[in-house]
Amino acid sequence: MKVLSLCQKLNFKLPVESLECLGDGSDGEVFTIASDKNTVIKLCIIYEYDEDCERLYEKTRSNLLFVMENKPSAYVRVHTHGYLGSSVRPFDTRMQKFIIHYYTMEKLRKISEDECRVFSSILSYEDCGIKKDYSPKKFKEILTGLRRRLDFDAEKVTLFCNNIEAAPIVYNDLHIMNIMKDASGNFKLIDLDRMELEK
Repeated sequence: MKVLSLCQKLNFKLPVESLECLGDGSDGEVFTIASDKNTVIKLCIIYEYDEDCERLYEKTRSNLLFVMENKPSAYVRVHTHGYLGSSVRPFDTRMQKFIIHYYTMEKLRKISEDECRVFSSILSYEDCGIKKDYSPKKFKEILTGLRRRLDFDAEKVTLFCNNIEAAPIVYNDLHIMNIMKDASGNFKLIDLDRMELEK
């Protein structure tokens, strides 16, 4: 996914000067910001498939506004967002419309290998729509077993999972690649492009 090069090709003006690419995925790319070492920018692209991309963008914009205003504990802090522009590309036998937008958010750090193993154990298959329902007792037993061989903060893992449940958000892409930590060691979900607000 080369959203930045597409922005440059289409002369879409970025709101910040970016430096280094930190990562990319199916929805966009994340970059450092030259003037702020604690904030990053994600450049996102929405392609029109079965649904109008203007409607998809509007839904994404509403979700980002919700996260900005309500600051749900399990989610990365979003500072700003905005529309950069739209265009079309050849796709199959037609021209496909797309929209590029951005949001800036707090810079987080990667979770450790042990923390990856913990979340792999408790969240496996969540991104496939298969939800594991653990009772609080069962959840505590699992974490106690994992602590015998892995180094992690069980209280922060429990708090993070409780915060996900408490937020009125359906997060449709829950896997270890989308979990990071803030400066205080609190776990946060990133990649907000596919979440939905509960009706």
